[in-house]
Amino acid sequence: MIEDSSDEENQLLDESQTMHVGTPLLHSSRLSVKLNRGIGNFCYRTVQLRGTDIRFICGVGINTALAVAYCARQLGVDAVIVLPKNTNESICDGVRLEGAHLILFGDDFTASESHARKLLKRNDVYVPSSDHAHIWQGHSTLIHELKSQLQNNPPAAIICPVGGGGLLNGVIMGLQEIGWKQVPVIAVETHGSNSFQSAVVAGKMVTLPRLTTIASSLAVKSVSSKSLELSLVHPVVPFAVSDAMAADAARLFAGKNINLDLNKQVF
Repeated sequence: MIEDSSDEENQLLDESQTMHVGTPLLHSSRLSVKLNRGIGNFCYRTVQLRGTDIRFICGVGINTALAVAYCARQLGVDAVIVLPKNTNESICDGVRLEGAHLILFGDDFTASESHARKLLKRNDVYVPSSDHAHIWQGHSTLIHELKSQLQNNPPAAIICPVGGGGLLNGVIMGLQEIGWKQVPVIAVETHGSNSFQSAVVAGKMVTLPRLTTIASSLAVKSVSSKSLELSLVHPVVPFAVSDAMAADAARLFAGKNINLDLNKQVF
């Protein structure tokens, strides 16, 4: 069972303001938008503990790579990002624009992450995409903001995309912390990357034999074990959609004329 948050955890939103601004809850008849800041909290707390004479290294996840590059620049820390050779050039440009050193290696994130970990030296810190308590805590602050913006009126449900499970873990933990324990979370994955759904159905951790989705930001063979644990204490509905449905949703989102600048939004 999840314990009530401590005073220190309650100060999390205030003390990490240097890494993000409040995420607006964007009203839409069809969708609402929240961006993650879990990586920001991880990086911020790491610098608090060890100072800036370190180097962040990351080798998995497009969203994570962009977030680490951004946070490193904000915090005055060097960063090395390793991505697969077939990574879209616009993503590569985004990483370089933040001043991080980019290495293209391997054909997938399994290869790039393995190479990134081999680069680790004494003062280096490897930044995971999802499986760390500080990442979950960072994401949980979204729910605290949601409570304020909804004037403490809980929503009927929260739809949450699932890759490695970091955002899902934070959302569930945040709901538990503010007392919205009855609000269900619809955990959405694409077919071909639905490791969380597979784990819930099996009742144990599942590693997918291969990834077949075009949704590269969700392409993780095995979800965080914490996600499966939290699904036992909170109402969670695993839901898998086709790549076509995910692509249609992306087009719908773009059609709403909502502009999100990664340099100005929350990670």
